[in-house]
Amino acid sequence: MEKQQNEDFYHSLRDKVDNWLKTKTGKNHKYAKYLLFAPDVFYLLINVAKDPRAGKKDKALIVGAIGYFILPFDLIPEGVIGPGGYIDDLIIASLVLQGLVNNLSPAVIRDHWAGDEDSLKIVNEIAGLSDKVMKKGAAAKIIRKFSKGKKTPQ
Repeated sequence: MEKQQNEDFYHSLRDKVDNWLKTKTGKNHKYAKYLLFAPDVFYLLINVAKDPRAGKKDKALIVGAIGYFILPFDLIPEGVIGPGGYIDDLIIASLVLQGLVNNLSPAVIRDHWAGDEDSLKIVNEIAGLSDKVMKKGAAAKIIRKFSKGKKTPQ
């Protein structure tokens, strides 16, 4: 049952991101290439959490990052601005994954990465976004950019 829920979330997230990237906003957004990795990073977290090489402390951090992906309310809420809101989720996940690389081995990340690109390179690139995205006022600008033209929920 849990595996099915994780796969459903993965496919739902993949569809949201893919559809958003077909829109004008998605095509032209400077973080679009990173958002493509959101479903893969989520899937990576799920699989690393099951890996016996990850200790209890590492698994606790991973579960926290998975929860951040799933919960509807966070710093940049997906429910308000759409798939662009997964930027902060990606940053949290990449910081957790970087810690795993430091605590364990890069092999743990590589063994569970489903994408074609180098997993460690992607994790490092996404973590590098944290300075850009989380600077004072940057989150508000992102929310305004993504919510242009969206109707406010009643």
